[in-house]
Amino acid sequence: MISQSQFDSFKTEAISKQPLRRRIQLSDLKFHTMDCVEYCGVMLGVNRKGLQDIVKIIGMSSAGSKSLEQAVGENSAVDILNSLKNIIGGISKEVTIAVTPDRVITRVTPTDKSSLISIQTYFDTFETMANRHDLSVKSVSFNSETGAVSIDALSNKSEVQVNQLKDEVFQTGLSFSKTVEGIQADPYMHRLVCTNGMVTRQFEESYKLKSMEPKMWEEFYKHLDRIEQNDFKPKAFNDTVLRSMNAPASLAELERGVNLLTGHSNIESKELEIFFKGISQTYNKYHASGIDTVKLSQEQKRNCRTGVTHWDLINGITDFASHNYGYEKKPNADRYLQVQAGDILAKGPDTNNLVLNQPF
Repeated sequence: MISQSQFDSFKTEAISKQPLRRRIQLSDLKFHTMDCVEYCGVMLGVNRKGLQDIVKIIGMSSAGSKSLEQAVGENSAVDILNSLKNIIGGISKEVTIAVTPDRVITRVTPTDKSSLISIQTYFDTFETMANRHDLSVKSVSFNSETGAVSIDALSNKSEVQVNQLKDEVFQTGLSFSKTVEGIQADPYMHRLVCTNGMVTRQFEESYKLKSMEPKMWEEFYKHLDRIEQNDFKPKAFNDTVLRSMNAPASLAELERGVNLLTGHSNIESKELEIFFKGISQTYNKYHASGIDTVKLSQEQKRNCRTGVTHWDLINGITDFASHNYGYEKKPNADRYLQVQAGDILAKGPDTNNLVLNQPF
């Protein structure tokens, strides 16, 4: 658990490094290069996500902007982006930019889709909620580029068991995050047998707060009170876990798990068996059967069963994300992996859709 002094230090750092947010007219930004713009005589950097936001607002895909730069060169691409931006901006397109203390634009969102909930309000809300529902902080994370903050907190009085299975006992709580869109509260499940954490965003208990209107705050707190009555556990959690335990992961799902680990850390392929027991046997058996898995389409892989259960796949991801096994990880990787694991659980196994005994 995170101590009060550790939490206070985290809070101070997140507030001090939170990007400044400002409403501006899109046309007031002038590209000098693909990663540098001018605003009111001040030169600002633009990171990859900020550039993606801008090109999306002006109606161009990220891939399209890269192709444009490759085709005509950076200078011409900058001219075209400025022209498109000014056309859009000419109809009074107001956007909200997030600028880090070292003057880099990290996010650009249409103002009507951007929340005005401050970082201080976020922390005040969490502390009110933690006191109200007797929550203790399990983990925290902060992305200094985007300003995204997340706090995972466990209830001191909620513990649930799935279908009387001794290894499937969870301490429940809330994952409380702040993004450019506002505040989001999601069920947080902490598996006690291996201390794995998972954020579940795809269940009905998740809630987004995007407005400062009193009516929306009232509904937000009422929602939290309702889910506390169910011990912060998603209503469909038991059935979803049992379904996941009783189905093999598809080859597509297994590869998604592999890509999550290898794409966010320096883990090597030969070490994946530690987290996905049965992965080596799966590929050996397919190749021994004359099936080249590399040549299969994504749809075909969804129809291929593996030697790893859907539940073991999820636990492999959360195990990796919840502990320090000595691998170098990307910033904020653990939080991302826990959310992805929750999404995989809520989606359900691909192999549940297979019809094995057909009359024709």
